[in-house]
Amino acid sequence: MPGRKIGGKLSAYLRRKQESRPPNPPNPSNTYEPLSDAHAAYLKDLVKRAGKKDGTREIFGSSKHGYKLNPTVTREEVRRFEARWHLTLPDEYVFFLTKVGNGGAGPYYGLYSLENLDRYNEYLGFYDARDKEALPPFIDRNMSPVNWARAMEEMEDINDDNEYDVRMKQVCSGLLVIGTQGCTYDNLLMWKGSERGKIVYIDWNMEPEYGPFLTGLTFLEWFEQYFLEILAGHNLTSYGYISLKSQQELRKEYGGAVLTEDKLRILAGFHKFTEAEPETIELLLQRDRPETDGAKGELLFKLAPMKGLKMFEETIVGNHPQGAVACARRMPDQYKDRFYGKMLGLLYRPDIKDKARILFFLGDCSNRKAADLKGFAENMENSSEDRRTAVYVMGKCPDKLDFAEFFAKRMQGEDYWLAHAALQAMSRTPCAELTDTYEWMWKRYEGDRMMRSNLQIAFEANGIEKR
Repeated sequence: MPGRKIGGKLSAYLRRKQESRPPNPPNPSNTYEPLSDAHAAYLKDLVKRAGKKDGTREIFGSSKHGYKLNPTVTREEVRRFEARWHLTLPDEYVFFLTKVGNGGAGPYYGLYSLENLDRYNEYLGFYDARDKEALPPFIDRNMSPVNWARAMEEMEDINDDNEYDVRMKQVCSGLLVIGTQGCTYDNLLMWKGSERGKIVYIDWNMEPEYGPFLTGLTFLEWFEQYFLEILAGHNLTSYGYISLKSQQELRKEYGGAVLTEDKLRILAGFHKFTEAEPETIELLLQRDRPETDGAKGELLFKLAPMKGLKMFEETIVGNHPQGAVACARRMPDQYKDRFYGKMLGLLYRPDIKDKARILFFLGDCSNRKAADLKGFAENMENSSEDRRTAVYVMGKCPDKLDFAEFFAKRMQGEDYWLAHAALQAMSRTPCAELTDTYEWMWKRYEGDRMMRSNLQIAFEANGIEKR
């Protein structure tokens, strides 16, 4: 059982659910009653204004929904849906469906229509009238990180389809998928339990260490604030995952935070801003604890690049260069070459973590050399993943042809992914010295479509046709 590591990650997710929530949903005019016709008109107008603001559809997912709301449905249609699937929809969602729109424009790729919800909620048909009250929601404010981890690990071991469906029925109790962020990430509306009426994010890979993200936002707060963020010109890449507070509120909260994980969470909230207030820059320049140096450096490179560069110079030669490693790739490309030597030195220091970050930074530098990375790639004390990354970066170096023998040895080794990395590093570069190795790999990996597709590229680069 992974225990504390999983518990720590999940508890941080659960703790953030309230802290990321705005104090009160804005009501610019203060002239309408909640869930009234005037409220509906305000939301429709909000969507329209956001659509005009994002005329070129730059916001992620906006080209899918086009800032258009579907025609509303009747309360009778809602009641039929509830009766069919044995559930009771939250009031805010019913108001939205009947007064604002039956899906359409919304966060990420938008909102599904009522009539299409069953397509995205395959377990709806598993519930009967008794389950409405008798079966508690699995996703809940009181959900233990250990319980989530244990349940997911147990599900990984289930081989019987019927048993798996029974477990999924428990996990999906009380949730309704109403939209998607793409890939395996969906937006859920909880219709019972402590999060009833609120939005939860889930990754359907359902890894034990990554549980659902409780936003703490009610449906209408989540919907409305999304379009307000667009009008404010904020970055929506992580909408709902990071704080919705203003810069002033975040600065105040940061000053009162004690735990490092809380300070890092608060700093993440600044990423939505495209411009920083002077007081924010001042806060980011304060090196109050080493563990926040990387997060502050990332933000400075985004919001005030030259100040970020100054802080980076101080950090990389200071007592905590790990902070420089954390933010290095955010540095504007034109400055990276000057730090190549110092970052290369950190690569070979055993006390420095996140070697992959350093390797990718070195790969961004125009003065990179395969000769500088060979020793790291050969050192078996480094993790196999880091050695693979080193081989990949060596493949981007202009002097890589000087190390054909090195690449050949990795291609013929027992580590499949290291062999794959070495092959990809050289496959598009003519190198007659490697053709015998390619022939050997062609025989060894007969039936392996991935390896053979890369080998075909390698043969073609050397003027050899292979089928």
